[in-house]
Amino acid sequence: MPQEAATGQQTGLLECDVIMKGGITSGVVYPQAILTLAQKYRFRSIGGTSAGAIAAAVTAAAEHGRKAGGFSTLEAMPGELQTDLLALFQPTRKAAPWFGIVTAALGKKWLSILWGIIRLGLPWGPLAFLVAMAPLVLVAGPKGWLVWSAGVLVSLVFLFGVSAFVGIRRLMRLLAQQDYGLCPGSCPDGERGAIAPLSDWLSDRIDRAAGIEGREIPLLFRDLKTPGADGKPVSLKTVTTNLSMRRPHTLPDLGDRNYYFDPTEFRRLLPKRVVDYMQQTGDARLAETEARLGDKFIWPTYEGRRLSRFPEPDDLPVIVAARMSLSFPFLISAVPLYRVDYPARVSDDQPAPMRRLLFSDGGLSSNFPIHFFDSLLPMRPTFGICLDEWDPLDPKRRVRLPMQAGSGQWQGIGAVRGTAAFAMSLMDAAKDWQDQLQSRLAGYRERIVHVYLKPDEGGMNLTMPAELIKGLGDLGGRAGELMAGTSAGGDDSANFDFTDHQWRRVLVLYAALEEALGGAAKAWPHVRPGIEALLKTPPSYGSSTLADRKAVLARLDGLLSYVDATWTSELRDKPALIPKPSCALRISPDY
Repeated sequence: MPQEAATGQQTGLLECDVIMKGGITSGVVYPQAILTLAQKYRFRSIGGTSAGAIAAAVTAAAEHGRKAGGFSTLEAMPGELQTDLLALFQPTRKAAPWFGIVTAALGKKWLSILWGIIRLGLPWGPLAFLVAMAPLVLVAGPKGWLVWSAGVLVSLVFLFGVSAFVGIRRLMRLLAQQDYGLCPGSCPDGERGAIAPLSDWLSDRIDRAAGIEGREIPLLFRDLKTPGADGKPVSLKTVTTNLSMRRPHTLPDLGDRNYYFDPTEFRRLLPKRVVDYMQQTGDARLAETEARLGDKFIWPTYEGRRLSRFPEPDDLPVIVAARMSLSFPFLISAVPLYRVDYPARVSDDQPAPMRRLLFSDGGLSSNFPIHFFDSLLPMRPTFGICLDEWDPLDPKRRVRLPMQAGSGQWQGIGAVRGTAAFAMSLMDAAKDWQDQLQSRLAGYRERIVHVYLKPDEGGMNLTMPAELIKGLGDLGGRAGELMAGTSAGGDDSANFDFTDHQWRRVLVLYAALEEALGGAAKAWPHVRPGIEALLKTPPSYGSSTLADRKAVLARLDGLLSYVDATWTSELRDKPALIPKPSCALRISPDY
């Protein structure tokens, strides 16, 4: 395809899509990567999960407001994060002691950790210390210094053991009350300090990047679909995990309109103006339904609380899609929604029950949705930015784009050192295996740039110093250069080549079609007679027209007969023709 075909008609820029992986604070890598890409490309589709969803939302807003200087907001974010990163995570008053222990542990402040545990166990921890010491004092008397010393040590064990037990019990109750997160996301307890909490801070940046700062209505997905000054819309997708239904969802569309929210709960998670808009829009939709149904309408409630309808995809604020994706378990509260459970209806006389659902981190189900915006034969590149573990055996490798033929097909091997690492490996293998295997395929791997992070970089490291955050931003800039094809060389493999990428996609597509259609062509003569006999009285989906059913049969018959007659030899196993590893064409549910 000529390069001009993928060029924005009025901007003079090429077009691309980009997908960013989750990683909590690792997202500080993304701004500089996006800014570097934005000098050459116009972003048509942007996707991400968790921290990647934050970057995706701001990138989509910046592209929408490009003509108004939208990317200047993104350019300022690394400097803000260098000073304000920890302050964005604001716990509620009740959760502050536990959050203090978390930050003390990250900073390896052991005395602060011990003192925090004692405070959490008040008064039971100190009481246990006194109870353990009392009999020893009575037995040893004032001169039994050896017994006293041993007694103090034993009593300290009681002190910290009881304090930890009491603290954990209290934490479990608190987490259940706060939907399993120390930080709700918006102003805890209704108080906003000098630095806004994460949801408010992000909402302000999104609106500022889009050029609508000060507008009463936040940036909506409808705004992104509206062509900008260059006549092109922007598509944004994020992933959230529905814990109650054990499945992922792609936002902004949850799949149907049977979702509701409690405005009071949402004001803990999102800025007030965002929730006010959502409530106004949702209640207006319900009022329309009430006017249509009359007495048959029942306003949705849960345990006596009045609910509002969750917005339509176009009416959903962009900040809501980002917030629902970044609910990192136990750090940031999950997002509660409600749904009428129609299959659980007992009888026609009783309404179906309303169920409470929790939506958590999208990374639990798809931390790197590289399949977003995919097509069999791409008209523009879809770049991926992947955050990986740094390998001490290859310490100089910090950024890599495996563009060279054959490179990148091997799976990286991480170390499993200790029980904590073993537990994390169990979770990562369960949630990431599909993304990992997908990323190895030709047609995918050469468009994914990998940034390798050390143990003290990104992730749960909320207390990273400013110089370290700046260094991660520089790695992002290097990643952007490789994707944009402007890298000066080095150890990071080759620059991205879109034409070569398309050739690989052609080869992979052919191999998958040959296997899938070849197998279907062999089975077709045995399947066709039975299907043809059912055309007039099909056992299912019989409401379709006979003409349409005949058209399906004719098209399949023509395609599979052609394959059977002309594809007489297999090419997919020819030496050095089809890239490795092999892949298969499958039908899978879209979420």
